[in-house]
Parts: sequence; structure tokens; C-alpha cells
Amino acid sequence: MQKVFRHTVLAERQAARRSAKRTELKFRAKWKNERDQSNYHRKDEVKYIKDARLARREDYEMGPLAPKRDVGDQKDTYGTVSLNRMRGRPLHGKEKWDILDFWGGRFLNIVRGDRVVILEGRDKGKIGKLIEIDTKRAECKIEGLNMMDINVPQYMISPEEADQRPIRSIEQPISLKSVRLVVPITNKKTGVRRDVIVKAISSSKPMFDREGRARWRRFIPGLNIKIPFPKGPPQDVPEDQPWDTLRIDVEAKTFVPSLLTPPMPRSVIDELRNRYSIFRTRHDPEYLEKKQKEEDEKLEKKKLAKKMRTPLNEANRKARKERKKLGKGKLTPDMLEKIGQVIAGRKNLVIDADVPKETAEPVAA
Repeated sequence: MQKVFRHTVLAERQAARRSAKRTELKFRAKWKNERDQSNYHRKDEVKYIKDARLARREDYEMGPLAPKRDVGDQKDTYGTVSLNRMRGRPLHGKEKWDILDFWGGRFLNIVRGDRVVILEGRDKGKIGKLIEIDTKRAECKIEGLNMMDINVPQYMISPEEADQRPIRSIEQPISLKSVRLVVPITNKKTGVRRDVIVKAISSSKPMFDREGRARWRRFIPGLNIKIPFPKGPPQDVPEDQPWDTLRIDVEAKTFVPSLLTPPMPRSVIDELRNRYSIFRTRHDPEYLEKKQKEEDEKLEKKKLAKKMRTPLNEANRKARKERKKLGKGKLTPDMLEKIGQVIAGRKNLVIDADVPKETAEPVAA
């Protein structure tokens, strides 16, 4: 039986190594894709800036003789942005968390539906509603603000779409560090309610419910004014149907497990996992009995092989019997005397080696 369990353990380890290798390859491919996209985005941005600088220099130097660029192939697409530059490049490490930490880090204090003001750009000072937040790029989209024209290739426009225009205007994402939250606050003295730009926001410690969803509160530090989160659209609650299973039927206990019976029929295990799978750890009693019988047969063969008498075994056995008949040898007085002489001779050699030899001093003539 140990062989069966060992085979299962080895298979699980091999599957774990393969899974780790696939995960590593997928992770490397993901990073390579993001790196290629970032490089392409940067090259396209540099090319766009160089072309704009060259056009501005030509307009300055040539004046009225400067060429028109919104003609020919660029008649409809001049000044538009490609689809590859609709979003910014993905941010990583300190560059990303320096922006997100201002808004609370992992649990952001800004959500869809909040009203924000833009701090820079052509729409500086305008207030709009957030419609999307991208934490991977630390960007957000504001409804109706920071618009840009994009050029949609013809192969991306399907005949079923109602909008067949190749040039479309959409909201361009803007960095989260370029927006601030706008909250309507009522003045206690005058009773006038007006919009206030919040410079900093603090939040309470998040609490998790049974489903793992986090809940926290946000407020203005120093004033202790709680900022409520915007309410989302009402969720559609499905109506009860006659064929629905009642909750009381689901929660009714129809099976009580015990130590004498398995928690499920054995046939269910065969359905969930292949009966002959190498990863299976639970087996039928018949299968276990068969494997145990095979191991017992192997042990019997080993014992039988030890009982077999080969010519070499017979010769060794005969030599052992003869030595046993002779018995243990006895030391005679002559043998003891010779042993004593050998021991004494060795002791004299050791003593002579330890005593230093006397050196004769030279006599002056």
C-alpha cells in the first residue's frame, strides 16, 4: 500500500511543479506584454511631440506659405488620437502608490459617482462626475470633460453598429493626482449650501462582512465632517417563480453523517474524480485488498529466495560447520611465553625512542 500512496504523492508534486512553471510563464508573458505596450506608447507619444514641434517651427518660419496638413489622407483624421493612446501606460511600484496613497491606498476614498474638479488642462476648474476609475494606471474618466477625438479604423466598425463614424469623441482619462473631490457643505452660520474643494480625505479602518466585502467611512480631517458615498443605481431583484426551490427545502437536513458511514456515496467520488486517477487518495476496499495481496506475494517470494540453497551457500554452510567442530582455540604456555616476549620487546623499543641520546662535548686541545 505504501507504493500506491508514494505514487500519488509523486504525482501531486509533479503536478505542483508544472503548475508553478505555467504560472511563472504566464507572469513573464504578462510583464513582457505590458513592457511592449509601454514602449510602444512612449514611442508613439515621442513621435507625436516631434511632429507637433516640426509643424510649429514650419508655421513660424514659413508664415502664410506653411503647408496645410488637414488635407489628403489626413483630411478627416488630422488632430485625432489613435486607439493605442486612449489610455496611459500602466504604472508600477512607487510611481503608482504615490498617487493612490493620497486617496487611501488599497481602499480608495473616491468612487464612481463622486463629483470632482480638474486642477490642470484645458478644462481646469470644471466640475464633473466620475464615470470610471482605473487603479492600474491611477487614472479616472470624468463625464463630459477632457474630451478627445479618436480615429477608429474601419475594420473595427462592424456593420451592426449604429454609430458608423470613424471619428468619435470620448472622455480622455486623467491622472488621479490632477483631480480633487468636491463636496456640498452647508455653512452653519449663514445656512448657505455651496460646493467645497476638499484638499485631503481621511478614512476609518475598513470592516469586512461575511462575504468579504470591505466597508469604511470617509471624512474631512480637522472638521470631522462625514462624506457619504454616492448611491449606485438600484439593483434588479429577481422575482420568485413557481419552479424556484424554497429556502426551507434547501436548509432541511436530509442526511446526518457519522463515523460509520461516509459523508457521500462512493459512486459520487468516482463522478468527481476519475476512478483510476493517479491523484486519487481514497480507494475502494476491493482495490486496497488487491494491492495488499500483491505486496504479500512479493514478500513471500523474497523469503523463498532466501531459503533456496545454492552451491555457494552449501559450501559456506559446510565451512561453518567444520569451524564449529574445532571449537575455540586454547593458548598453551609456550604460546603465552612468546606473546610476552613480543610485548616486552615492543615496550623496550618505545622506551628507547623516548630517551634522548647523550651528545659528547668537544675537548679543547
